[in-house]
Amino acid sequence: MTRLICVSSGKGGTGKTTTTSNLGAALTHFGSDTIVLDANLTNPNLGFHLGIPLYPKTLHDVLKGDAHITEAMYIHNSGLRVVPAGLSIEDLVDTSPDNLSDVLLDTVGEPDFVLVDSAAGLGNESINAIEASDEVLVVTNPNLPAVTDALKTVNIAEEAGTDVLGVVLNRVNGHESELDAEEVESMLGYQVIMDVPEHNKVQEALSVKKPVVHHEPDHHVSERFKAVAAEVANIEYEPDLREKGFFAKFMEKFK
Repeated sequence: MTRLICVSSGKGGTGKTTTTSNLGAALTHFGSDTIVLDANLTNPNLGFHLGIPLYPKTLHDVLKGDAHITEAMYIHNSGLRVVPAGLSIEDLVDTSPDNLSDVLLDTVGEPDFVLVDSAAGLGNESINAIEASDEVLVVTNPNLPAVTDALKTVNIAEEAGTDVLGVVLNRVNGHESELDAEEVESMLGYQVIMDVPEHNKVQEALSVKKPVVHHEPDHHVSERFKAVAAEVANIEYEPDLREKGFFAKFMEKFK
């Protein structure tokens, strides 16, 4: 049975799209048939994260009724299927997220997961994405403004009857001023599935238009995204969360 999961945050800059692309890559790595869909109609970025920014048909065409969802679906070299959104200003004309639910229903059946990368903030686009999905995965950062906005996302999901899967605590730096996982769980009322540190490997992966799960598959940040995927898919997985130094990496070559 296909699971429609909205990845939402309540504000911009939390790393929501990074989480979507890496979760999709990790689910595919575990053998799940997965689609990622960019429902950020005004400022789409998912295509850039996966190296497919420009294609003839996009979600905008589907929402306008000019294409079927399968015509706007592209196969990443990993096997992950991607539905990008259009990048031009013209794409916004006569495009509404109101029929997103109908579009998502056309994906139900074959894939195991459809991950919906929602728009930043809590406007009509993001609310429609949450309401059109069966479940929501909340991405937030370890600071009060981000968690406060995440709480609004949780409230919207609960009012819509969309199940909250849990929380990814992203861009953690380990500063004393940051909220820890227990504090975030207390504020949001849901489990923090994994904390993901701020790391230059994530930006490095973005610069080469790959999820870090593909760019550095054995890196501890990649392992954390795989752990989130395993939790979502109910797969037993023991991630290696150690940050390996040069010597450890050197010695692994001789194992």
